[in-house]
Amino acid sequence: MKVLVLGGGAQGKATIYDLSKNKDIKQITVVEYNLDQIVSFIEKLNDKRIIVLKKDANKKEEILPLIKKHDIIIDLLPTNFRKKITALAIETKKPLVNTSFLSNIKDFAEDAEEAGVLIMPESGLDPGIDLILAGKAVKGFDRITSIESSCGGVPTPEAASNPISYKISWNFEGVLKAYKRDASLVRGSKKMPINGKDIFNYAENIEIEGVGLFERYPNGFSTTYARQLGIRAEVENVGRYTLRWPDHCAFWKKISELGLLDEEEILGVPPIKYLSHALSPKLQYKEDERDMIVLRNEIIGDINGKTIKKIQQVVDKKDKESGLMAMNRTVGFTASIVAQMILNKKIKGIGILNPAFDVPQEEFIEELRTRGIEVKEWEEEIREEEEEEL
Repeated sequence: MKVLVLGGGAQGKATIYDLSKNKDIKQITVVEYNLDQIVSFIEKLNDKRIIVLKKDANKKEEILPLIKKHDIIIDLLPTNFRKKITALAIETKKPLVNTSFLSNIKDFAEDAEEAGVLIMPESGLDPGIDLILAGKAVKGFDRITSIESSCGGVPTPEAASNPISYKISWNFEGVLKAYKRDASLVRGSKKMPINGKDIFNYAENIEIEGVGLFERYPNGFSTTYARQLGIRAEVENVGRYTLRWPDHCAFWKKISELGLLDEEEILGVPPIKYLSHALSPKLQYKEDERDMIVLRNEIIGDINGKTIKKIQQVVDKKDKESGLMAMNRTVGFTASIVAQMILNKKIKGIGILNPAFDVPQEEFIEELRTRGIEVKEWEEEIREEEEEEL
């Protein structure tokens, strides 16, 4: 088995690290344009199966021959490369895994099916682990009335040492753009569109067991989420949220209202780009600090005549031994697990698959556990008086 990993950044390192644990993989080829960020990491792994190549993913003539020589592609490049890589996977009839939303490649669904190619998007944390867990939960209900999925990457409390209690574990300019991205909720079975400039108006608090008080704001289209889970026709309320420590939303709401997240140039520089470059050095983790991801799904519905709430929760922190941050682990490990399941024929199919149902859920959860990422699941019965309050 030969695996091609496109992108050797933070998530790519975790994917490579995880793939290297599988002795059945004969070769791991990593394509990265900026070798400075990957070479020392690869040297520490000391694995002769790993080959690092400097290539330009914009150039088909450099990437196509590599894809042909491998059994599967894991695309961890920036989102703007998704369509190019998907087209090449279809052309070469090679299975593909990526970590971003289906919406980036949905136009390739028919082509992938006709070519008999397996493509699995949304194989990261959010989207990814959240969907796989939710897909497991919804199968046990007779009817589902509500689902809320909340996820975010934050510093651990002791590392939340700056004025906004936030540090960078993802592309920061991408994070800032998400602070103005359109979203939607489902309320009373109806879609509630939310303009990107208003998302922080919908911020609310949520208590995470064993961790503390967070706030969350709408992230992405809840209608799409419900369709992926096959419950859009029946569900009354759906929310998909990003988690942050308290007071985050009030701060960024003011920044947004001041125009500092705008992408139109002022004096030759978009404010959002200036802000990203100005703040990034001040929001870095120190070597001894840890990041933390928190994911929580809450699903409410009917089971055997009772109203039941199912809770699924994942909390992970930077691994001190490997040096991999929680965000790297949960995104990169998921992509690696899914790719290995495809290689081992545990995931089958053609066209663009749905991680909510096409990934074997119990086995996936066990694979996370062996990597030190624990999924906690429990149920609560909701009494009639509680249901009225909801």
